[in-house]
Order: sequence, then C-alpha cells, then structure tokens
Amino acid sequence: MPIFTYKGLDSTGKTVSGELDTAERRIAVQKLTAMGIKPIAITSRDAAIAPTGATIRGSSITSEDIQGEDFFKQKGGKSGGFSFIPRRKASGKSTALALQKQILMLLSAGFPLGDALRLLSVRLTDPTLKLLCTNFWKKLSEGSTLSAAFATAPELFDASTIHLIEAGEASGNLIPILERNVAFLEENIENRRRILSGLAYPVFVCFIALGVILAFGVFFLPIIQKMLKSLGGEPSLLVTVVVNSLRAFVYASPFLLVGGIVLTVGLVSYRKTTAGRALTDYWTLRLPALGRITLFSNIFQTSSLMSTLMASGVNTTETLRLVERTIGNVHLKAKFAAARKQIQEGVSMATAISRVKYMPDLAMDILTVGENTGSIVNSLREINKIYRAELTKTINFMTNTITFVALGSAFGFVALIAYIIVTSIFDVSKALQH
Repeated sequence: MPIFTYKGLDSTGKTVSGELDTAERRIAVQKLTAMGIKPIAITSRDAAIAPTGATIRGSSITSEDIQGEDFFKQKGGKSGGFSFIPRRKASGKSTALALQKQILMLLSAGFPLGDALRLLSVRLTDPTLKLLCTNFWKKLSEGSTLSAAFATAPELFDASTIHLIEAGEASGNLIPILERNVAFLEENIENRRRILSGLAYPVFVCFIALGVILAFGVFFLPIIQKMLKSLGGEPSLLVTVVVNSLRAFVYASPFLLVGGIVLTVGLVSYRKTTAGRALTDYWTLRLPALGRITLFSNIFQTSSLMSTLMASGVNTTETLRLVERTIGNVHLKAKFAAARKQIQEGVSMATAISRVKYMPDLAMDILTVGENTGSIVNSLREINKIYRAELTKTINFMTNTITFVALGSAFGFVALIAYIIVTSIFDVSKALQH
C-alpha cells in the first residue's frame, strides 16, 4: 500500500508533518481532516513521471491524473473555471500576479498546495510560469514553505508579498490571504494602467506641440527675420526673445538629456542605500498627490490584512508583527512599529495608532468605535472600503490635473506661436508698404 508523507497545520496553527499508509491521496486527505489537520502538501514516496520524462519524487499526481478535463471533475473543480494557458507572456509584477491567481484557483477548487504546484508545472504552457512552478514544487517537496519558495525569486515577489504568504501559512488561511493579495496587486496594476492611459494623450499632444514650436522657431522664424531685415524692417521684441530662447533650448537639449539620465541613475542608486531610502520615502509622503496615494495605499493594504488575520483567529500581537513586515515605506513602517510596541504594553489599538498618526482622523474614529463595540474586524473592513475609494478618487484627480496642465500648456504654446505668426505677417506687410 502506498505511503504518503504530509505537511499541514493543526488546530492551534502549528506546522506538523508525518506519514500515512493509505491506498489513495483522497483517503489521506480525509484522514488528516478527521485528525483536525489542514493539509498544506501531501506527497507520495513513489516516483512520478515528469512532463519531460525525468523522474521526480514526491508527486501524488500521475500522468493519468492530468489527462483531459475529467481531471477537474474527479478533483472537485470546474473544467471551465480554470485556464492553464495564460493569455500572454508576462514579466515582473504581472508574472507574480498570474502565478498567484493560478495557485489560488486550484487551492479554491480543493487541491493541496503541493499538488497544485505540481499540476501547474505540468500543464502551464508559458515557459516562465512553468519553470517557476517546477522549482517551487521541488522546494515544497523538500519541506519548504510557499513563502520561502517565493523568496527564492525576489525579482518577481517583493518582501510584502512574501510576508503576506508567510502570514497566510502561519495562520492556516492561505486562500483568503492570496485572495486579498491578488485583489491588491490587481488594483495596483489597474491604477497604474489608469495613470498611464490618462497621461498618454496629453503627453502625445505636448510632444506634437513641442515639435511644431521647435520647427517653427528654429526654421521659419529666422526666415521671417531675414525677410524683415532685407526689407528694412525690424522684428518685434517677442519674436526675438522666442527665437533666441528656442535656439538656446536646442543647443542645450543634449546636455539636458544627459543630465536627466545621470540624475535618474543617481537617484535610483541613492534610493538603494538606507539613508537614501529613508529620505526619498519621507519626501514621497509630502508630495501633494503622490503622498496621498502612498498613504491611502498603505492604509488599504494594512487594514485589509489586519482584518483578514484577526478574522481568522490570529492574535493581535502576531497580526501586528506580520502586518508591519509588509509595509514598504520606511517612515510609515516606523510609525506602525511604534504603535505596535505601545499596543503590546497595554495601550488600545485606536489610541496607539492615533498617537503615531499612522491613519487619518476619519479612520481613527471608525477604529475607536469598532474597539468600543467589540467589532474591530468590521471597522477595519470599513476603513479598507473607504480608503480604497479615496485611493481611486486621488488617482483620478491626479491624472485629470496633469492632463489639464499638459493640454493647457500645449495649447498655450501653440497660441503663442500663432500670435507670433500673425504679428510677423503684419511686420512684413508694414515693411513692404515702406
């Protein structure tokens, strides 16, 4: 009879492991559930055939298991509810998001984590995602956790995501944590898309306007000046100033371009240092629109994670410790850490967070009411809902403002050029009359 090794969480949230002598993996899952253990990974000692023909130990899914859509019906999933083929080849954050969505879909369908990764490593067609799943499955079969496996790919999974997954594994609530993180990442990508799409048109218009202005100032205005001089006339002061300014800009543009590149590279390098990260994070919070976006994004993320962990039965101390590790801005992280220490000393959560001014007054009022009524989880969810809407509103305001300023500037320059053209024509006409 096959022997299955398992890794799971007991009723206290402690990680346990062992072996079961059963006929099928399904029976092993039933036995573990009866024992009060939530399985994370169940693997067979018998070898399974990998998709490339190599032999890999630790899989409980055979080549027959993964043939056709009957596989999903046998496992309790929906054949039409999951796609093994990504729509496009992704990279960076979109790759991390795509992988987490694939894992979440299988976990929600009832698959243990190890089986989900093993299946994805077989069925995915995207080479990047396929390789990631294969490597992560091997890590899990060696006894590693999913968060530790994600940590081996820091170029894809940032510290915030890794700590979130760690919190989900520690509390035995990986699925709701993944759902929250996927929703957060999707919203970030959507916000970035809205900002870029909102800025695309005004930037395009500004480039066209700048090209017209440069072409007119560098080529056509000098011709008008020469005509006026040959006819005995003098160009107006405005024409002279515009022509000289545009010439100076053209001559200085290579130096401005090189200076911009050097400044950008230097700023990125400086931000990688401890002092640079602290300084740039400090000034980011003080920029009018970007500071509000950073603050609301952090409140949205921390309130979401806190409500999820506390609703899952994780104690307040552990919740705060895990949430603190997910905060990216060092100044906000320091404030949250100061509040956490006060809470550990017996200060109420609302009072401690209010003292360090981590959240705005509205959020603190909601949190205070929740703490007084014993429904702090509901209060955190309400805060999450409010500042999600505030984040969307702020992003829309920023993109609309930039669009208005950019288009206004472009039309202003075009109007200036049109005025110069008209006055130059009048100057030429006067010169011809004399």
